[in-house]
Amino acid sequence: MLDRETFKKTEGQLYGYFRDLDEIETLKQEYKEFKEQEESIEYDIKSCNVTVEPDMHMSPSFDERVQISPTGESVAEKGIIREIENLENELDYVKRKIRKIRARIRELNRRMAKFKKVLTVPPLSQESMNFITYKYKESEDGRCKSVDWIADKMYSGVRSTTYRKREEIVENIAQWANIHNYS
Repeated sequence: MLDRETFKKTEGQLYGYFRDLDEIETLKQEYKEFKEQEESIEYDIKSCNVTVEPDMHMSPSFDERVQISPTGESVAEKGIIREIENLENELDYVKRKIRKIRARIRELNRRMAKFKKVLTVPPLSQESMNFITYKYKESEDGRCKSVDWIADKMYSGVRSTTYRKREEIVENIAQWANIHNYS
């Protein structure tokens, strides 16, 4: 029988493990979106896919001379350069976000590695894994399943069996966590 503190700590680790898994999935989706943005911006830069709005300093018709600056650049060229620089700044921002996302995913994977081993070595029964997933992983509504819900789903509504099974599973995980030095 586990003491109350170890029981709560182990349950906290289970909740944290599944939160980390969910965060990794969210980060992977963000990563994918930022990679698409990166490719799009790089394409725009390479193909000079920018639009420069004519302003009052540009000549209104082709028969007039294009105004140039002391550096020899036309106003239109300066506009294109400015737009390309804006795209390059946006690309830098997107690349920084990609690096941060990848770093966070690696950090979460490192943090989860030992506890993942606790859940897979030795492999838990399918019943135990279902119980753990129901109890500690948030569903689409953002909440974990209650003991009553699990009792109805897995143990014909018998709450005492559900509580006993919960104790067994958490105790088993706590023992393996202690063996793997994950406490």
